Amino acid sequence: MPSAPETKLLQTAQRLFCSEGIHATGVARIIREAGVARKTLYDKFGSKENLLRAVFRAEAEMWFRWFDSDLPATGATPRDRILYLFDLLRDWFEGGSFFGCVFINAVAEHEKEGGWVREIALDHRHRINERLRGLVVATGAADPDMTTEKLSLVIDGAIVTAMVTCNPAAAEIGRATAADIIDHAVVQ
Repeated sequence: MPSAPETKLLQTAQRLFCSEGIHATGVARIIREAGVARKTLYDKFGSKENLLRAVFRAEAEMWFRWFDSDLPATGATPRDRILYLFDLLRDWFEGGSFFGCVFINAVAEHEKEGGWVREIALDHRHRINERLRGLVVATGAADPDMTTEKLSLVIDGAIVTAMVTCNPAAAEIGRATAADIIDHAVVQ
């Protein structure tokens, strides 16, 4: 469990990195807005790059909690768990601190070929898609790989649309699209 100053740094960095940009956000601003000492940032993270890596881990943990805890806790069918994911997205979009996905935003801001940011984002995508694919397989989809990719595209599209439009209804549109994809993919 992160300490209170560490949590403040992570939350502040995530908000600023997503709302203002990683390159545009200096360490001094993060420290000032988090209300912690510069020493705390360097003791806990060592550098801005390591702080960004910790922000990636924190957002990844949110996604893993959704897939590994929140979705199974619904007791719903695999189809309904996939659709419930869009309800979780809507809650995220409406939460007041949504400025997009740190993975998507970071890749948009950094190098597009190679580089550690893209590698982390691809690894995150792979780990999420593995979990999503497990649900897709359980629905009985005829082509679980293609269905997973379609749903992944809808999830990313909902995130980007909500970020660009500032409209959480993107999650509801994504939910309806996901239902169409699943219903079309399931072998009758």
